[in-house]
Amino acid sequence: MAIKSKELNDNEQEGLLAQQAYNFNTKYDGYPFNNDVYNGLFTALKKYDHPLTKSLAGHTNAARALVTSVGSASIFSGGSDGKVIRWTLQNGTWKGVEVVGERTEYQVYSLDVSPDGKYLAVGGLFPADQDANYAELYDLQNPGSVAKKITGYKSDIENIHFTPDGKGFYARCNSGRSIMYSDLSTAREVISPKEKITSIDLSPDGTKIAGAGTEGNLYIWDVRNNYAPSIYNIFKRRSDKPENHILAVTFMPDNRRVVIGDENGEVRIILDGLATRSPLSGHTSQIEQIRFSHSGKFMATASRDKTIRLWYMENLKEQPQVLLDHDWVWSMAFTPDDSQLMAGIHSVRENVKDVDFTIHAWPTKIPAMSSELCSKLTRNMTKDEWELYVGEDLPYEATCTNLKANNK
Repeated sequence: MAIKSKELNDNEQEGLLAQQAYNFNTKYDGYPFNNDVYNGLFTALKKYDHPLTKSLAGHTNAARALVTSVGSASIFSGGSDGKVIRWTLQNGTWKGVEVVGERTEYQVYSLDVSPDGKYLAVGGLFPADQDANYAELYDLQNPGSVAKKITGYKSDIENIHFTPDGKGFYARCNSGRSIMYSDLSTAREVISPKEKITSIDLSPDGTKIAGAGTEGNLYIWDVRNNYAPSIYNIFKRRSDKPENHILAVTFMPDNRRVVIGDENGEVRIILDGLATRSPLSGHTSQIEQIRFSHSGKFMATASRDKTIRLWYMENLKEQPQVLLDHDWVWSMAFTPDDSQLMAGIHSVRENVKDVDFTIHAWPTKIPAMSSELCSKLTRNMTKDEWELYVGEDLPYEATCTNLKANNK
């Protein structure tokens, strides 16, 4: 029924059928995060241009970086256009204010906000002289102030992570050949990896750095022990099979396990170098990023196969919600209240005044989606519609209880 709803050309009928699919799934104890039910509701809400599904217009090129500041209830985005934008929710709609406008001298690849919300660290590429690259530090308490330039970096800067005390941040640079630490004024190399590192993450308590290698190795560096590494060969190298590159790594909220994503689209949960379960499959191309909701309830995986998969961590045996998009996904961030997942897209032109809507919004709370949809609908199904789309053998019921029955 949820699948059928997306095939209808009438917005009202589509919404009613999507809502009734949700009602049946709830009534008969179906999986609460059913993918078909979710996408039926999402497609119907999008037809009404609901704010929960509305793309954000601001960047003119790929939105390469997204980060949430829970304390200030803001989202920051950065892109290949050099812009950095601060988004806040106003009357149910995300509104953007430029921290820095469009520029050609710097491309933004990574962002992070200090735990106290005072600073925004920005990393990317200085195309004019890649051997003299720099990170930027913005004072969020003084909007409009000039960013501090932190030099010492080479080539691209990615995976910026503030330490829990907010006194510094780590970043990967030089195409994965160096991991740097900055004290917010200077930067120095703390790790010189033996292989190219494609992604790093800092543990929630700040004591470990995880790194993903192109030779299939997972690195865990001990910050308190002069960055001593533990190296785990996740993909055993065989002479008849090329090594599998790990392209994304993220610590789980428990501070012990890490999640990795490879070039073939598989996602693995690792504890002490060993997989804790079979791979989470479904993606068909390389994993770009892995993110957890602030509650830890959901994990989002983004891939170049142009999908995001939203996994319910308490039941990984069930299939995830599959969020389809137009182009590959660079970055993701859950909104401060976890009600939406924002996705930075490579480039999507929607033919609206020739604007690239490269930040897409996906609601995450299905009951809220259902409630919002019923508030948009103006009627319930007629008896004929019920018999045609639902079934003659099922007793008629009002799909939206806030509306009058329509079976006379």
